[in-house]
Amino acid sequence: MRVAGVVLCLFVLGAVPLFAADTPRVELSGGYSFMHDTDRSEDFPAGWAVSAIGNVKSWIGVVTEVGGNYRVCKNCQRGPFASQKLRGTNLHPRVQTYMGGPRVASHAFSAVTPFAQVLFGGSHMSGGTEFVGSLNTGFTYQPGAGIDVRVAPNVGIRFQGDYRVIRTSGHSGKESRFLAGVVYSFGKL
Repeated sequence: MRVAGVVLCLFVLGAVPLFAADTPRVELSGGYSFMHDTDRSEDFPAGWAVSAIGNVKSWIGVVTEVGGNYRVCKNCQRGPFASQKLRGTNLHPRVQTYMGGPRVASHAFSAVTPFAQVLFGGSHMSGGTEFVGSLNTGFTYQPGAGIDVRVAPNVGIRFQGDYRVIRTSGHSGKESRFLAGVVYSFGKL
């Protein structure tokens, strides 16, 4: 259902006039992220994300993103493949991600830039979701969409929503994430 929403966003963005004179060459952003793990029904209220976008054309760019989400937990249960060595210690779950992929954006309006993206990469889980061996890190894909609202010539505020799927051996973890941050753009195409 959420993937269909991202596909719809991509379709709508394709219908908007995509050519504009003020497309930045590079965008750097950082901000706060809130994540919800739907499999474990747990919220990760402390998080961050930084990204860099290089726009290739006025409507398409390449994104790299690194982020982390954290949760303090006193009565968390360990994952099903938890190591006996770590059982009972460090129950504070952490998820770090490192991803990249394409972004479609409309720079047709100078004050508002809607975008949609699909990122691919990896996630590393530790703490309360600790897994043994190769299950610590999994392939991750993350479709998402958002909007940048310009507040100064080169500065904007970003609001973004993502749906993340982490594939480990035979299991898919599903997470939704909301991001609010600041974006700085420079250069012109």
